[in-house]
Amino acid sequence: MIAGEHQQVRLDVTSALTASAAVFATIGAVRMVFTDPAIARSLVTALRRPATGGHLMALPEQFLLRPDRFAVDEHLVTINWSQVPQSKTAPGGGFDAQRRRHIHWVDVEAGPLVFRFFDKSGHRAFVAELARTAALARSVLLPADEKVHALAGR
Repeated sequence: MIAGEHQQVRLDVTSALTASAAVFATIGAVRMVFTDPAIARSLVTALRRPATGGHLMALPEQFLLRPDRFAVDEHLVTINWSQVPQSKTAPGGGFDAQRRRHIHWVDVEAGPLVFRFFDKSGHRAFVAELARTAALARSVLLPADEKVHALAGR
């Protein structure tokens, strides 16, 4: 569940520019592991689709979610992105009895995760953070074809 402009991704790198290099992106309770820069780029592309497809039109600029359920730096799920994820985008909505109004969201299903966006500012900020992750991956991870050559040279 993503809302608000204060989206932060903690980035960690291991074994940069080697065949065993990895980028770890921790967002709330989810840690994502990237070993191929193309996969990181494809995830960013999938997450940008709601903006280019007009799915964000019904969302407010800002939406307030309840406080986070997870402690800071506590991750509960680790996703190892080993292949380009299949993705789809779907708008949704429902009546929120607590707020006494109908709320809208946009889901981006990418591989095993569903990213649910409640506002435009959260979408912009989250995609920017994932784009930063993809840029880091591009600078520290070997492309798949170079990795095969590096592993064969062992």
